[in-house]
Amino acid sequence: MTPPGARAYVRSRFSSAAVNVGGGEVEVRLSDGGNWQVKARLVEENVWRLLCRGHLDGSVFEAATADREPVRVGPLTVDPTSRRVDVNGAGVPLTEGEFDLIALLAAQADRVFTKPELLRALWGVAGRSKLRALSSRASRARCKLREAGADGFVVNCRERGYRLWERDAIGNGGPPR
Repeated sequence: MTPPGARAYVRSRFSSAAVNVGGGEVEVRLSDGGNWQVKARLVEENVWRLLCRGHLDGSVFEAATADREPVRVGPLTVDPTSRRVDVNGAGVPLTEGEFDLIALLAAQADRVFTKPELLRALWGVAGRSKLRALSSRASRARCKLREAGADGFVVNCRERGYRLWERDAIGNGGPPR
């Protein structure tokens, strides 16, 4: 039986339930890859905040902390607390998955993340089953950042993975491949 104020739905291979509490909502999501996440939203803020994410084996791979500072990479600002990406101060409308990818790449912008690393962090699996989804997510994020004025920021390092490039791709010969 569903408690009053709760809503449950299935969307693109994710199951989730949101429960209205006091001044907001708490949402719990479970992916088919064995990951879970808990988010909360205050009514007056209308912004979802990640509380924690982990695997079904009980391990937590990301716990939100209130003191996480925004990461600045060139004209990009990635704020993990509000889950917002700005280019030169203007917000970029990213999906939750696109934000997760950009935030992960921005956390260590000076290195290439291998595809298995990204698959494990984003879906909890390191197999080839989600490779197409990863490349689609990266492509959509790249296009949105380009439209916002940050061209060349999500770079596909052929046969290796992805990285975030913080320099002007036009003036210096482009990002390394």
